[in-house]
Amino acid sequence: MSEFLLVPVLLFASFLAAIGTIFCLIRIVYLVRNKNGLLPYIFYISTFGNILLGITSGRNLITLADNNPSDIDLTTSPSYVIWISRLISMLLLFAASQRLASRLIHYGSKPNTPTLLIITLLFFFFTNVFTAALFSTHPSVEHDYIYIVLVGTASLLLVQGEEEIPICVTRNAFFIFLVISAGFIPWNLGLVMSNNYLDGLIPGLTYRYVGLASHPNTLGLITTLFLLCLWNKPFSSRWLNFFGWIIGFSSLVFAQSKTCWISFIICMSCLGYFKYGDFLKQRLFCFKNPILPTIIILMTMLIVSVITGLVMFGDLESKINSFYSTGTAADLMTMTGRDMIWEVALNEWRNSPLFGYGLTIWDVAHRAKIGMPYAVTAHSQFYQTLASAGITGVAGLLIYVATLFWFTMKTAKSSQGLTLAIFLILLIRSISEVSLNISGHWDYDATAHLLLLMIIGAQSLRDRSRVVPRSDSACVFTQLAK
Repeated sequence: MSEFLLVPVLLFASFLAAIGTIFCLIRIVYLVRNKNGLLPYIFYISTFGNILLGITSGRNLITLADNNPSDIDLTTSPSYVIWISRLISMLLLFAASQRLASRLIHYGSKPNTPTLLIITLLFFFFTNVFTAALFSTHPSVEHDYIYIVLVGTASLLLVQGEEEIPICVTRNAFFIFLVISAGFIPWNLGLVMSNNYLDGLIPGLTYRYVGLASHPNTLGLITTLFLLCLWNKPFSSRWLNFFGWIIGFSSLVFAQSKTCWISFIICMSCLGYFKYGDFLKQRLFCFKNPILPTIIILMTMLIVSVITGLVMFGDLESKINSFYSTGTAADLMTMTGRDMIWEVALNEWRNSPLFGYGLTIWDVAHRAKIGMPYAVTAHSQFYQTLASAGITGVAGLLIYVATLFWFTMKTAKSSQGLTLAIFLILLIRSISEVSLNISGHWDYDATAHLLLLMIIGAQSLRDRSRVVPRSDSACVFTQLAK
């Protein structure tokens, strides 16, 4: 009897599986032909993965040696987290592939793309990943090497008007990240904060906030990007917008990342210039109402007077000498010990000047060989590229950065300074971090990089539709309609 019932049950299950397969194929075709697709929403997916990785890390920053958050290793996670990470990678690749396929289908209707930047990005990949993976002294081939370049190429295929989606998605995703991170403060303080930081600039504050990020500098990047997106695209709710500024600014301050503080000030000044620059120019050169020029002149005179007084009567020489004898000055001169890492990178480049050591540099075996278990990167984009890909990689890096800067300046005004601000973040971080890594390591620097490419792709080449001149009567009618 059971065998008799098994046949129709299997047939019914096969029928349902066939219907589900057809439905999934129809949905995939719809997504491929859809204009937006999943690509503008990938920052939700990647941020969710990083939140999950931070929560399941099981770390305790208070009990770490020297309370140094750089000792955190977020790769030791449960097996289900690894499978979720793989699923996230598949979704990211699907989103990029969907945009590429959709762009090929609709190529005839919207052919305008930043072709030069796409070619330069592919050349950057060829010189920094492809040649290093095959022709370096330690060749290696991994499937994740193509992730960022594939998503980056697809990001440059966004069309006019779509740039608002990734900006708002980044704002929302990072807002959720900051709220969840703050929620762990009363519940599990050691997960998100260390308590023995003695090198900060805030007197008496020994706590250093990390959140669910891997390092305070990473949290500083997250909060800076969040506040930039919040400035550019505020929340519709005034109270939610106010709370966003409070939690973002507080996270940035308590992270005590000096580099991120400098980046934040420069980037906010950039956004302020593009938003209020014309107004300031009008007021600055308005001689009928010279209040603003007078204030600026008086402030300049006051600052110069204070500096002159400190130089003349403040015993500045002895204070400078005493400063150089402190540990802070030593960290400043050696970039917190990065000079030793840079020397290792130079030695590896000297051994293979054309194609470098390879993309496996700074892995576990290499760090054990050089005796630097903490050196997970070269802590400099230039030295990282020089050591891993040699002169070939540096040439590709310089060409790509120059082209990226050109397109950044082209879209700076239309994006109200946001593209220039994000480019400056990547440029400043490239001094002490690896902000333009495209060899597969998906981090928040990659998020900033891809967000910049999405905005440039949507705004660099707008549709060149003809503008039909309107008659005077039409203009009057439009004004009355308003």
